[in-house]
Amino acid sequence: MKIKIMIATFIMTFSSILYANERQENALEEINEVIEAFRVSIIEKDEVRFQRLFYDKSIPWLGVLGHKRSGTLPSQLGVGPGSYVQFISWIVSTEEEVEEKFWDIKILTDNEIASVHFKYSLHIDGYKNNWGDEAWHLVKTGDGWKISSVVYSVTKNPEPPPEKI
Repeated sequence: MKIKIMIATFIMTFSSILYANERQENALEEINEVIEAFRVSIIEKDEVRFQRLFYDKSIPWLGVLGHKRSGTLPSQLGVGPGSYVQFISWIVSTEEEVEEKFWDIKILTDNEIASVHFKYSLHIDGYKNNWGDEAWHLVKTGDGWKISSVVYSVTKNPEPPPEKI
């Protein structure tokens, strides 16, 4: 009898682990799809697709510009609040090609919330304009994963962009 209980316990535990691993893999795949949709919507200047990636219009969007830090007043901290609406509006309005490249992507999730951290570089007409680290928080909704906050550091390229001919 004890052996049957031990076997049943083992099977239930093993099944739970398999189910949890499958859910984790699905969440990671879905979050990677959000990252790719973010990247592609910038390249394609697809404002509607880009905006669908976010939880709502009031999410935090902060750029940290260390080179602008000059004091202790809020205006001197080198933190630039913005919004994803402003960001994609600029991309759509410019005639230049814009691409954000990502690498060293790390995702942590419990299948309900997630954090994504990666290195990025922003390219304008092939010129590497700036780079840094970027971090997102995401929440799982009935419509899939949505970005609920964005914070990123900015290192400006010290080399000026090439002159246009």
